[in-house]
Amino acid sequence: YIMIKKILLVITTFTFLLTGCWDNVEINDREYIFAVGIDKGENDNLSFIAEIPKINEGSKEQRLIYTQESKNFANFYNDSYVRSDKVISDRLMQVIIIGESVASDPESIKRVFDEIERSPQINRRVKIAVAKGSAKDIITTEIPRNPIVGRYLSEMLIKLKKSNYQDIYTFDEALLNLQEYGSGMIPVVEKHEDSLKIESSAIMKDYKHIGNLNNDENEIIMLLIEPKTSNLKNMSVSIDDSNISLGAVNIKVTDKIKLNGDKLTVDYYVSLYCYIDSFTLNNKSLADINFISRIKDTATKQISELTDNTISKLQKTYKADVMRIKGNLNKFHNKEYDKIKDKYEQVFADADIKVHYVMDIKSTGLVK
Repeated sequence: YIMIKKILLVITTFTFLLTGCWDNVEINDREYIFAVGIDKGENDNLSFIAEIPKINEGSKEQRLIYTQESKNFANFYNDSYVRSDKVISDRLMQVIIIGESVASDPESIKRVFDEIERSPQINRRVKIAVAKGSAKDIITTEIPRNPIVGRYLSEMLIKLKKSNYQDIYTFDEALLNLQEYGSGMIPVVEKHEDSLKIESSAIMKDYKHIGNLNNDENEIIMLLIEPKTSNLKNMSVSIDDSNISLGAVNIKVTDKIKLNGDKLTVDYYVSLYCYIDSFTLNNKSLADINFISRIKDTATKQISELTDNTISKLQKTYKADVMRIKGNLNKFHNKEYDKIKDKYEQVFADADIKVHYVMDIKSTGLVK
């Protein structure tokens, strides 16, 4: 019996080697998409902009840009199949860029997301971002030091995710947040001189781009939802003639959530352990306890005002719970949440949400 199993295994392996890859297309007969942008086209079409690195050694051009208007991804591939001597493949796709025209149209977003989810080829971990403006402008950007936009954005998004600058950076994370919470924050990529940058986040609600959070606002939300890995790189405060820059090395957050009927109350308690990163020399001394106390009071007031304004924007302007309070209610207060889940948007908008900061300056520098 064991011998028969070994013989069958050898035969199966040999057969597989003879048949080659699954669709019998050699690697040199393929063009691999590294990045694809999606904008609105004419007559309810989508405009696909694909970046394809050239694999021929010695080529002066390092990539090809292929643009095609089609109804969907499937038609885009079919159209490209009859217009090129090679087969376009998305198996190595790094980034998908959603143009503003698509991101603001929930039906278009649903079409795109549904097709990506169903695709047997596209990796569900493909990175995703919303373009400020058109996706075509992002894909066609010429970056001298890193000419392949797909690779450049992929590496940038990985770095920002590891540093906790962004919450969502892959398609499956975006889909999970929209399905489970109804909203989420997707990185916004924009042109910057001869390069690209990602600072803000697009607020997506019910599969629609409804607004953005700037870098500072995004940092506050990341602090509340991921405190263990969150960081505040730079808080600049001015006192008299002194300019002080603070950074936080250790952040601890606890929350207290209450739901009484339609009244939702949420309190966050945030402890910031900070260090002074830079200090403008003058007649002030960091050895002065009263001066250090003024720094803490000023910085606490400043970050509290930013936090209040950010939460107010989410509640009053967007009615978008990107802080995932809804998920905590469903998990820990299920019976109470079931009674208000159909009107949660308004409950969240009317909620009493407060963030209480306590700051401690642990270090004033290595020299003094």
